Amino acid sequence: MKRALGILAASTLAAGALGQGISVKAGYYSGESFSGARGSSVRIEGLELGADLTVLRLPLAPVEIRLSPSVVFGGGLRQGGDDDGTIYRLLATARVSRPGGTGYLSGGLGFARIEPRGGAPFESKDGFVGQIALGSAAANVAPLVPQPFFEVAYTFGDAEFRGFTLSLGVRL
Repeated sequence: MKRALGILAASTLAAGALGQGISVKAGYYSGESFSGARGSSVRIEGLELGADLTVLRLPLAPVEIRLSPSVVFGGGLRQGGDDDGTIYRLLATARVSRPGGTGYLSGGLGFARIEPRGGAPFESKDGFVGQIALGSAAANVAPLVPQPFFEVAYTFGDAEFRGFTLSLGVRL
């Protein structure tokens, strides 16, 4: 967990140094079931923390190119039907805003790693992932005030990495 938070903090500081824009978010991730060791069924659910670090803004279109790290702490919010594991993701994403509105669509591709915790019945695995997301921000009433937003995202790839996230965040 310290490593995951360190990666998010370092990425956020790097984006702040570039001065392009930072969004931080927290949400609930619910993954699809997949086969673990000895044919067991595994499901990861839990807290997801993430950031979107704007690398480039296209001047003639409402498009941002971003670096989007996130960490899922599976099994950390409740006991029972889900397994304990951590998913690390790093995606390159593009966010397209609706002209004159607060809604947006984003999509990206990247790399993920899943690691078991507490004797969970699966092995660590690396893989490529993609993500699509729909979101809406609150109307920006003042340029220096953080802007809250809501986002629904679906991550796809191998079964270990597929799932939905509902997030709340703030754009700094």
